[in-house]
Amino acid sequence: TVATLKEGSVEFEMVWDTGDAGFTAIKNAFFNNTAIGLQILDGASGQGLQADFSSTNFSRSEALEEAITVSVTAKVTYSATAPSWIGS
Repeated sequence: TVATLKEGSVEFEMVWDTGDAGFTAIKNAFFNNTAIGLQILDGASGQGLQADFSSTNFSRSEALEEAITVSVTAKVTYSATAPSWIGS
């Protein structure tokens, strides 16, 4: 048996920072229903998944004493660029 369809997703939290370009790009991709290219690596020069993702969750958390954060779920989506593995 050979799997013909594979799925990939990533869940992460980030600080709500409207001055950060990465935050703004992920927020805009979610609200505009557009794909965003991401590399999910295990370190600065590490290995991991590179693909175009569709954001399926963008939930804001209102902490009383800490920074406001957002929980993001991104899933690999169809695009002209095939997903690939970076590194060894």
